[in-house]
Amino acid sequence: MSLLELVQYATLVVLVLDAVGVGTLIVLKAVNRRRRLATERRKREYMRLISRHVAFEYCTDPIPADAARDPAFIDAIIDFRNVLAGSELANLERLISRHGVVRRLIKDLSSPWKVKRLRAAMALAEIGGDETVDVLLAHLDDREPEIRVQAARGLGRIGWTPAIDEIVSRFGRVSPWVRARFADTLIGFGADATWPLVAYVMVNHRHETAGPVAAIRTLAAIGDAQAVKPLMDVLETATDTEVTIAALDALGSLGHPMAAPVMRTAATNPDWRIRAKVVTALGQVGDVGALEVLATALTDESWWVRRNAAAALGAVPGGLDRLYEAVAGDDRFASDAAMEALVDIGELTAARMRMEGGIAAPRDLALISHVEAHA
Repeated sequence: MSLLELVQYATLVVLVLDAVGVGTLIVLKAVNRRRRLATERRKREYMRLISRHVAFEYCTDPIPADAARDPAFIDAIIDFRNVLAGSELANLERLISRHGVVRRLIKDLSSPWKVKRLRAAMALAEIGGDETVDVLLAHLDDREPEIRVQAARGLGRIGWTPAIDEIVSRFGRVSPWVRARFADTLIGFGADATWPLVAYVMVNHRHETAGPVAAIRTLAAIGDAQAVKPLMDVLETATDTEVTIAALDALGSLGHPMAAPVMRTAATNPDWRIRAKVVTALGQVGDVGALEVLATALTDESWWVRRNAAAALGAVPGGLDRLYEAVAGDDRFASDAAMEALVDIGELTAARMRMEGGIAAPRDLALISHVEAHA
């Protein structure tokens, strides 16, 4: 066989394989579409039946005995579970119990098939009750990350507060994605999660980074003022830069003035990232006592520190005067940072309006002149 014939033969084989591949893809898409349409039809029928059972406690319309095995039935149950309340919800829960839905889902969690296990975990997170607590707790350590997340979500939806410690204790040994989703669940518990999170941070922040940082950020999202004092202690004792930054960020977010003196002490930290976060946090708190610290930070060697300090001065009472002083000052970097902050908060527009009205102050003219010089 000549080389040309070999090339022709190889080309023909490739074309045939491509055709087979395309044909297979078309068939699979058609099969999936038919399957999806069939599932949607069954779901509509289940929703019609469930709606009657929910509305009439003693409804006798038959529901297939093996309905709990059908994902369409589970989806219909979840849709109703999310919108019902009162007696209708009680009727739905009786229906769930009567058809063994939760028992079937718990059994499916032991399936060798990943998709089946994940579907069961997601459904239990939506419709599980107190009887599923032990199962969900066990699956906080599941080999599949998404199942861990769904287990935590289910415990949060049930509102089982003992789960808070179980979830928090895993912060340091899960992936960043799972940790973020665990945090979402803890935020849903609200202030009940504050002290477990605080305890975790206090015990672990000297020898861990990722877990305590996530816990501190969760405390900030919860927004409970009881976390302020412990976070101040963390700020004073932390040796890890990321933990320090997280504590500053949380204290700024919580906005309690009690934290301002402790935050000011970090304004001279040799790490520019910490200095940049300090001045931002002081601005969030609105600490008038930090005016000197913020004005000094305008001359910092780091652009980020200067920029954040200027923005903070724009938010602190009395800070505008310091910004105008910096614009007229001899330090070019401080002047530029102050100018940008004043422009951002609308002072340039106000200065031009005052100039057009003939009532411009000298500092208005200085700001306008400085901006035009940089145009």
